[in-house]
Amino acid sequence: MAYNIGNEKIRILLNQEDGTFCAELAGGRLLHMCTEVRLKDGRLVRSTDLWRHEVSESEGEELPGACRKAFFIHTGDQDWKLVQEFCIYEDYFTASTAFCSGSEAETNYIAPFCPAGKEGEVILGDGPLRFLSAPFDNDKWAKFVEYPVAYSRMSYEFTVLHEENSEGGLVLGSVDHDHWKTGFTAAVNENSGKTEIIAVCGTATEDTRDLNGIRHGYLRGTEIKSARIFAGSFDSWQEGLKLYGRCNAAIRPALSWKGPVPFGWNSYAALMPLISYEKYKEASDFMKSIQDTFHDAEGMQYIDYDAGWERFTNRMKDTVEYAEANNQKPGAYFSPFIVLEPWFEKEVPGTGGNYLYRDLLLRDEKGEILPPVDGLYSLDATHPGVLEYMEYVTGKLIQWGYKLVKTDFVGHGCREGVFYNKDITTGVEAYNYGMSHFVRCLSEERAGYPILISLSIAPIMPHGYGHARRISCDSFGSLDQSAYLNNCITYLWWMNDCLYRFNDPDHIVTYKTYDKHSTTLEEGITRYNTGVICGGLMLASDDYGIPEACRRSRLVLTNEEVNKAAAKGGAFRPVSGARGESAADVFMRPEEDGILLGVFNYSLSEERHMDIPVEKLRLSAEECYMVRDLWSKRETEVRDGHIHVSLIPAQSAILRVKKGKNGN
Repeated sequence: MAYNIGNEKIRILLNQEDGTFCAELAGGRLLHMCTEVRLKDGRLVRSTDLWRHEVSESEGEELPGACRKAFFIHTGDQDWKLVQEFCIYEDYFTASTAFCSGSEAETNYIAPFCPAGKEGEVILGDGPLRFLSAPFDNDKWAKFVEYPVAYSRMSYEFTVLHEENSEGGLVLGSVDHDHWKTGFTAAVNENSGKTEIIAVCGTATEDTRDLNGIRHGYLRGTEIKSARIFAGSFDSWQEGLKLYGRCNAAIRPALSWKGPVPFGWNSYAALMPLISYEKYKEASDFMKSIQDTFHDAEGMQYIDYDAGWERFTNRMKDTVEYAEANNQKPGAYFSPFIVLEPWFEKEVPGTGGNYLYRDLLLRDEKGEILPPVDGLYSLDATHPGVLEYMEYVTGKLIQWGYKLVKTDFVGHGCREGVFYNKDITTGVEAYNYGMSHFVRCLSEERAGYPILISLSIAPIMPHGYGHARRISCDSFGSLDQSAYLNNCITYLWWMNDCLYRFNDPDHIVTYKTYDKHSTTLEEGITRYNTGVICGGLMLASDDYGIPEACRRSRLVLTNEEVNKAAAKGGAFRPVSGARGESAADVFMRPEEDGILLGVFNYSLSEERHMDIPVEKLRLSAEECYMVRDLWSKRETEVRDGHIHVSLIPAQSAILRVKKGKNGN
């Protein structure tokens, strides 16, 4: 007997004979699925192993909104049960599983859905399927890779499954980020040849920075619930990701920021270890010289110290005064959850002599210090010494008057371990605890003025702890770096003004990174264009003690039309070109009177010629359009329903497309 609940787009079928379920979606099906929990004693409990399967139904009102609910309750002769909860919304559903027991239990593994034997499968059309592997964070130049299912790797927090060459597909993702790290895997069953998919709450791997086989922390209680898993089939899986983002933001809103898209300068790519007060003043003066065209919507610039300012704290107040005299806002840098090994025996600032850094290190169940990531050791985000350290450093930045804090390596606070606060047992819980305190430390209530928090190396989720998050790992000025950044924009464009107020395209190098070769003009403009399409921070990073860097920056950073497009904000969404690990090469953003296009040639050696159908841009092929290149200022007329673009090696362009003809 199957219980049927749903709407015109979604039907959930609950089989009360064997404890399996199916999901019938507009563009695909999940067939013969079940749920399972692994307890700490090693027992694996599956819904199909129990013999009584009951259903109840109700209306739900909790976030993200009103829904129809079905509870699928699996019991046997034991004093525990599995309770699946299905919440059905207009365009998607969520599924979760709770392990309920008469006595306290422990688990670090709940699969809200997985195949129930050889009949379990996911079906999307008739063609071969591809699976998106999303990284957990942006460390170690992690990128998005779209695999054939047979070769796919785990995806973290969300994924997409779609037919090859199809814009439609299935979007899956976790929407609760209080306790669990969630992973998705897809595979082709060797025996049946069917495509299987599984969602697991309790994922800990090298990709989550949990090294040497350390396990996800255990949750304990008489009711232990998984994260809710979002599932929906969409004609455009990119639009499905956008809806998934909105669902997350409804449950945990983005950290509010009312200011405009920031423009300015960051020291890291330009100077790295050479940062000094004198070099800061040099950058401030150069930025002041182009402030009439390179500025935010309020006419301001941020001038931002990256790592290294601790060497000259006696000039930090002077820095603020210098920047403010140039009509600029000063920024600084802080990494609250890391320490280098040589500092282990140093006293932690702000802790009154009570702690050395060694005392705050995160350790495993055996008391061993966790292995380093990026050569950096992780501090316990729940330790009172870490909280006092945060209060001290942020208090000094506030006392000096800094308006932006770039916050780095916070993913270290999300690693699994044994925590000082014994109420906290998982890395995600520790991250939420530590980052909540950090946000309070930099709040307007404490500082007396708004401080922009820009997260650098950080998990994608949990969100809500920064006004901006860097969309990639370090991205410098060469063409391969622009292509890498655009890979991340291709799959995270929807995060802008959703989970975070801004996507951060990292420091924009238009001429030369400190320890690398200088770039060509085309590479410099392309790197700037990646910032424009990202939709967020526009912080340049060149050494203005180099005359050519000044000439290049003055050319690239002062294009008024391009800067107006950037200052307006809003990420461009990908249109075409993405496959495998490659980024999209055409991006678009709707405007009041047309659209903006970003087009890219990722080849250092070959020209690129594109014919872009206007219908792919949601424009009518029956209309005439004028296309203006915001860099060359050249205008062309489109009459055949295609926009024709030719790019030399490493070149890109920002194009404005509007209805009209020459002379109109």
